[in-house]
Amino acid sequence: MILAHEKFGVEIKKITEEYTISVGTYYYWYNRYLKEGILGLVDKKPGAIVPYNKTPQDIETKIKQIALDNKELDANDIYDIVAERYGYNKTVRTIENILQRHRLNRGRGRRSKKTVEKKIAIQSQRQRLKI
Repeated sequence: MILAHEKFGVEIKKITEEYTISVGTYYYWYNRYLKEGILGLVDKKPGAIVPYNKTPQDIETKIKQIALDNKELDANDIYDIVAERYGYNKTVRTIENILQRHRLNRGRGRRSKKTVEKKIAIQSQRQRLKI
């Protein structure tokens, strides 16, 4: 269609009638052809290539590494660390999803006295490092 119009000077009205398309469709394809060449006419999947809210791969790797290095930390604690160090501003549920995806699940239930003591020790370590 585009070749017929550009090279041979066929009117757009005749082209749209022959191919049974609207004028708007012709110009849509024509503009894609001008911007991207012949590859612009290939059908593309609509929508964003990477979702706007996807956690960057480097942050996900850091979350995974923190979880592997510190077995006693749950998703809330990992969220606190990642938010503090890297400015991560998603939710704790996102951290839980990442941990589940990598089979590093952390329960959110009640914690034993021993786990609470470890958590307090880690928090006091963090406080000492800030000073």
